[in-house]
Amino acid sequence: MRNKLLLLIFGCWTYAAQAQQLFSLDEAIAYAMENNPQIKSKKLDIQDADAQIKEFRSIGIPKVNGNVNYSYYLAVPAQPVADFLSPSIYNVLFDENVIPRRDLGQPDIFQFTLFQPHNLIGLIEASTLLFDGTYIYGLKAAKLYRQLAQEQFEVSENDLKANVTKAYMATLIAQENLRVLDKNIQNLESSLREMKAMYDTGFAEGLDVDRLSLSLDNLMVERSNVRQLIDISFNVLKFQMGYPAAREISLSTQLSDELTEAQALAVSEIVDDEVKGRPEYRLLESTDRLYELDIKRLKAGYLPSVRAFANVQQALYRENLFDNSQAGWIPSSAVGLAISIPIYDGGEKSAKIQRAKISAEKNQLAKTNFEQAATLELRNAMLKLKTSSNTLVLRERGQKLSQDIFDKTKIKFDEGVGSSVEMTQAEQNLYAAQASYINALYDFVLAKVELEQSLGKL
Repeated sequence: MRNKLLLLIFGCWTYAAQAQQLFSLDEAIAYAMENNPQIKSKKLDIQDADAQIKEFRSIGIPKVNGNVNYSYYLAVPAQPVADFLSPSIYNVLFDENVIPRRDLGQPDIFQFTLFQPHNLIGLIEASTLLFDGTYIYGLKAAKLYRQLAQEQFEVSENDLKANVTKAYMATLIAQENLRVLDKNIQNLESSLREMKAMYDTGFAEGLDVDRLSLSLDNLMVERSNVRQLIDISFNVLKFQMGYPAAREISLSTQLSDELTEAQALAVSEIVDDEVKGRPEYRLLESTDRLYELDIKRLKAGYLPSVRAFANVQQALYRENLFDNSQAGWIPSSAVGLAISIPIYDGGEKSAKIQRAKISAEKNQLAKTNFEQAATLELRNAMLKLKTSSNTLVLRERGQKLSQDIFDKTKIKFDEGVGSSVEMTQAEQNLYAAQASYINALYDFVLAKVELEQSLGKL
């Protein structure tokens, strides 16, 4: 029985370990890169771009087509023809004095046709593109479009990394807040027990017991809110990761490690040119090149295009399709060139070129605007990080001072030389200082993420 119980306990422990997966920040980001639906969609866009390159390249590859056509004339086409044979024969006989001359009148009309009711034709044709300026630049544009899809993926990847990091750090900070609250609750419960004991012996007033009970109730309410915030933060994190919402996860990255990295980043030197390393900027540059190729492609549309072809054909024309006594298959073959020369298109290509140039100019303006906006964002993010770093130092110092004041006030109160009003004020100041520190901690970590995002280095 004991062995079965141990086996059951071990099985439950193993199931719990499997059900709750442990993630570091890097592991959470890596998981999101594989499972987030938006990232999956961007990866499919890259695959689609690869397929488009193959599709467009196939235009210039030789092609072979086979056709079999059968037709049956319900009414065989015929041409009305005058009877030219009878006058010719009559004239020959007259010249030979065989018959006397007489007036034949108008020649008879009869139906003459070269068609047969049954027509069966088999054709194999090969063709290839020899020259087309639009194809050359179009193929280059298709390859560049693939690069564009890759850079769009990198933009989405950078955004997702930022979202996962923010959700991860928000969860860590909420857990830190819960840890502080649990410590306060533990201390307050101990104080309440002591106060009740003093009240029972007549050394404390009921008002002091009620005050501590009220403070404990407030902390319990605050703890419930933070507990709910942690659950919400985990749900947001799992959503960003593409992780099943019903499964539990836990976090292994230490908040202190992230603070160390943030502090190192806060004292580093950042230059404005670093915004050109962002994937959004590279995306705009690739779009520039794409517009340049599009303009060249449209201009190449004024050039002739040349296509070569060769075909082999077998044709069967019969009055009765299965009568082998009639004429058999008639072969034919041909080779040739097809040259298409654009002469006048009503100004269509000229208008398209003008529109492409306008789009290229607009993209240049968008790139300039992005560079200015990204530089502003970078400077503001750096300033925010430095400011939040200084604020965090001050809030941490304020929390320590408030803790010292609370500890000393409690000692005085326990020794009977301090008032409950002083104790209440010290307690409230401590909780306010702790809340300010938690908020400053969140602002500092968030500022680090925003700066890394503005640098494109997440």
